Amino acid sequence: MEGIEIAMAGFMKATRRDPRISIAHIGVFSVLLNIRREHGGQDPFPISREEIMESAKISSTATYFKLIRQLHEYGYIRYRPTFNRMRRSTISMDVAVPGNT
Repeated sequence: MEGIEIAMAGFMKATRRDPRISIAHIGVFSVLLNIRREHGGQDPFPISREEIMESAKISSTATYFKLIRQLHEYGYIRYRPTFNRMRRSTISMDVAVPGNT
């Protein structure tokens, strides 16, 4: 999955210059990349809050939503919530990594 390796390298390069990014953001982003890999590199891909929280070792839903919202606002991901328990929200990672142009 060359695209996933490129996405992680671009993210890590950009985060070195972005003081807003913490280890928690990096953990969530890494988990999202792994989920994307499990979906064959599909973009956008469906996500499960429970799966991400467990894998990223996040115990608070408030923290989870804060991290996802911040990654979206900072331009590292595109988050599309559904607000419907019968459908999964989706994440797109095919966005330009901030400061990486």
